[in-house]
Amino acid sequence: WLVSAMFGSALTLASFMKLVHAIFLGQPSHEQSVAVEKKGEVGPALWFPTAILASLCIIFGVFAHQIPLKLFIFPSIKVPVAFLGLWNTSLATFFIFAGILIGLIIYFLGTIAKVRETEVFVGGESLEEQPDMRMSGTAFYDTIQEIGILKVIYKLAARKMFDIYDVGARVTFGLNKILRYIHNGVLSTYLAWCLLGMGILFYVLFR
Repeated sequence: WLVSAMFGSALTLASFMKLVHAIFLGQPSHEQSVAVEKKGEVGPALWFPTAILASLCIIFGVFAHQIPLKLFIFPSIKVPVAFLGLWNTSLATFFIFAGILIGLIIYFLGTIAKVRETEVFVGGESLEEQPDMRMSGTAFYDTIQEIGILKVIYKLAARKMFDIYDVGARVTFGLNKILRYIHNGVLSTYLAWCLLGMGILFYVLFR
């Protein structure tokens, strides 16, 4: 579990590298930028369903006891329900909106004050004077190619002799085929797997 947690943390850090680059290392230079055709806002057919779902999330969250629980969940289970602890949705909603309001006030107060803008620099060098110092968003991952066995894998991939993604995809799809064969929708097969699982569980627990 510790190894899994560390691996997940490393992937999370890697996913935020692009964000860190965009915030602290500036935008690409005009020479390196690629012209992208600007698109207009999407039509109502795309944003209207999303707006409906977002509104339902807010309504069901704020009025959880009055609407979803009272009108949908309690009538379906038809048994008394008791809650442990206390959760005041109205108070929580108030604090959320208060936090948003305070954030807006801080933001507008920050826009009033004049700030000094300077060119982005890396390692003490100005990017305008030393364009080679500009680091791309993917440059953060270059050091991974120099780590132990990963170095060998990257070299083999560069020579088109071994592709870990292709191998991983084949293994994954192979396991999927096995699982599809096992889960064939036949009740007797499911019962057989349940009995086999129970037998293994009893053997582990009571041996």
